[in-house]
Amino acid sequence: MINKFGKTYTLSCDICQEEVNKTFFDFYEAVNFKKDNGWKSKKDESDEWIDVCPECEAIK
Repeated sequence: MINKFGKTYTLSCDICQEEVNKTFFDFYEAVNFKKDNGWKSKKDESDEWIDVCPECEAIK
C-alpha cells in the first residue's frame, strides 16, 4: 500500500505489513520502486488493489 503523509509517501506490504525503510516524495517514485524491486500489484478477493512484497509473493 502506498500511503501519503503530508508531502511524502511510504510503501508497505498489504499482506505482512512490512514497510519499506524509504521515503518517497512523489507517488510515482514509490510505484517505480515497487516495479524495480519485485513487488506486485494485484486485486484481492474483494476486487481491491493490494501491493505485495517479494517475500510474500514467494510464499504463494
